[in-house]
Amino acid sequence: MAAGPPPELMDEVVEEILLRIPTTDPAHLVRAAAACKRWWRLISGPGFGRRWLRKLHGAPLMLGVVRSIVYRGSFRVSFVPAFPFIPPRAGRRENNVLAVWNPVTDELREHPARPGLSGFYTAVLCAAAGGNLGCISGPFLVVVVGISHEDTCICVYSSESDAWGEQNSISHPYYFNHNVRGVYVGNTVYFVALQNTTSILEYDLGTREMAVIDPPPMSDDSIVLMTAEGGSLGCATEKGCRLHIWSREVGSDGLMGWSQRKVFRLRTLKPNGSDILKLDVVGFEDGSGVIYVGTDCGSFTTDLKSGHLREIQGIGGGEDIIPYMSFNDPALGVASASEGPRAGASSA
Repeated sequence: MAAGPPPELMDEVVEEILLRIPTTDPAHLVRAAAACKRWWRLISGPGFGRRWLRKLHGAPLMLGVVRSIVYRGSFRVSFVPAFPFIPPRAGRRENNVLAVWNPVTDELREHPARPGLSGFYTAVLCAAAGGNLGCISGPFLVVVVGISHEDTCICVYSSESDAWGEQNSISHPYYFNHNVRGVYVGNTVYFVALQNTTSILEYDLGTREMAVIDPPPMSDDSIVLMTAEGGSLGCATEKGCRLHIWSREVGSDGLMGWSQRKVFRLRTLKPNGSDILKLDVVGFEDGSGVIYVGTDCGSFTTDLKSGHLREIQGIGGGEDIIPYMSFNDPALGVASASEGPRAGASSA
């Protein structure tokens, strides 16, 4: 009597196998997702992307950069992809609207801008549990900070309720450097604030409380906020061609303060000995860090761990960019109609 077919592997076992697919060639993951509906369901699940990147590789892929320029008096934004499959969108906004754009899916959602704030700055956050990875097409928050009369105000828009929340304020008019992105750490958003000297404005999304904290020593307008190793607030400052990496943690006196974690010599990172015009941190979480380096001969990304240098094609050294980090691939939205693997596809 012939033996029956072996029992089907549990989803947890199949997911562990799929997690071994390397990030060096995302096409393998796309092909696996297209093999059958079950694999597509596991790969496109809310937690798989975060596990795939963090468990084995520690950081999300940089899919490209969002480039902002002023051309003939109009603000224009475009997406410069790191891979050829990502569709770029170029355009400009003539009216005062809030536009939330996903460069991967090319989805653009416009909402009326929060009235009554001048010089405002925005940050888009993932509202789903688990942070800002794997959040494509999911609920999101938009945090807007700006000035109203003599106060600094913050207001939060929720895509789930399609409404703005109540406005919170502190009695000091801080200005914000639009070239320095805010950072989302834990349940708190941080912005670089300017008023004679550089400060850091923090806003707790849970308690809705605002506070101002001092930056680390040697800070100026070029301070860059990020997530430090271990998940705390971190930042990078530059002085004398050295990049200083800091994290905010509890000191021996029991008080929160800044601790210098690493120092990098930027001269060794300069391509062809060119001058560095500006710095931007793409990510520095769980021991993996990449910085954006603007030079007289173009823009580059530099992995501070491996020292690998890569040029960003089509971007000048003095332009403002926003590195776009994500796991999701629009190709994962296509799956076969059968639950089992297709003919010619291997089974886990």
